[in-house]
Amino acid sequence: MTLTEDQQMMVDAIDQICRSIVTDEYSAEIDRVARYPVEVMDALAAQGWAALPVPEEAGGGGASAQDLVVIHETLARHNLVVGQAYFSLWVLGAEAIERLGTPEQKAEWLPRIMEGANVAFALTEPGSGSDAAALRTAAIRDGDDFVVNGSKVFITGAAVSEVIITGVRTSTGGRKQEGITSLMIDPTLPGVDIRKLSKMGLKGLDLCEVFFDNVRVPASAVLGAVDTGWAGMLPGLANERLLLAALSVGALRDLLDRCLVHAQQRESFGKPIAGHQLIAEKLVEMRVAIEANHALTMQAAALVDAGDPDAVNVASMAKLSATRDYISATREAVQIFGGYGFTDEYPVSRHYRDCKYLEIGGGTSEIQKIVIARSMGIRL
Repeated sequence: MTLTEDQQMMVDAIDQICRSIVTDEYSAEIDRVARYPVEVMDALAAQGWAALPVPEEAGGGGASAQDLVVIHETLARHNLVVGQAYFSLWVLGAEAIERLGTPEQKAEWLPRIMEGANVAFALTEPGSGSDAAALRTAAIRDGDDFVVNGSKVFITGAAVSEVIITGVRTSTGGRKQEGITSLMIDPTLPGVDIRKLSKMGLKGLDLCEVFFDNVRVPASAVLGAVDTGWAGMLPGLANERLLLAALSVGALRDLLDRCLVHAQQRESFGKPIAGHQLIAEKLVEMRVAIEANHALTMQAAALVDAGDPDAVNVASMAKLSATRDYISATREAVQIFGGYGFTDEYPVSRHYRDCKYLEIGGGTSEIQKIVIARSMGIRL
């Protein structure tokens, strides 16, 4: 991985923080009790890493997309939950508020994000899934407020967030992409009910159902313009797919490191198992996948930084490829570890459980294939 001098300094600084906190024992405990990794997130915020996604003009670090790829790879190499939390609760919120927010919203929330405040994003509903624009949660104007009724599902970090950017329907009658508005909803408002879902992986970062029962939200909480929320969400898609690809690459780096150590120490038939051709092949495939997906992800990031309209398509390619290769590698890693890989004693089993989310969140692999196909002129 070729990095700029500044990017290498970022990697070294994040490594130092994570090595002091994110031990294997810490990661295992977070996974076992399904607890948010507040210690490492607070440490990152205290040393200014929550400010990096915020533009320089707002007092932040103004990180480029390529910088963010490097940061997410580094965090995921230590713990995928930490990397996912950084993305879901700091990067997404900072990007949306900076791009769509009023001066008052930016003045309030960007400094709070820089200090480590969590911002969740709620779009998916029980009846919509990949067809996100088919949302039904309604917000009816009533004087100076909107009254919100409906529900969201699979909302990352809602239980630990100070605000939830929520997609709601404010008008009907046109195309389903029309009439959608983003509201910044305080989760402590009367009528908001958040329930954590039990899940098989990424246990340290909650996935929630969020219910809205006659929740009164001030009109000042509209993010962007009323009825134009769908268009406002689209520019963030390239970044989301890009950084989920980066998380996959970072987690795969950790997986390969662990497999190499084990394969060189574990012996069978009188030699380390790494010396057996079929095991060596698995390790080589992981290495090739890391280098290929890192390159594709950085290519997509360069297009994002350049404002290239093809960035969304290349980011979809990166996400499709990186998540698929990471999932495949976790299966092979468990095979390399044998019976030990099937136990919770070794982190490869956590990789095996955690990886699947990345192939679903941010647009499923099937959705990425549709995006890529359309970019090739294929009508679907």
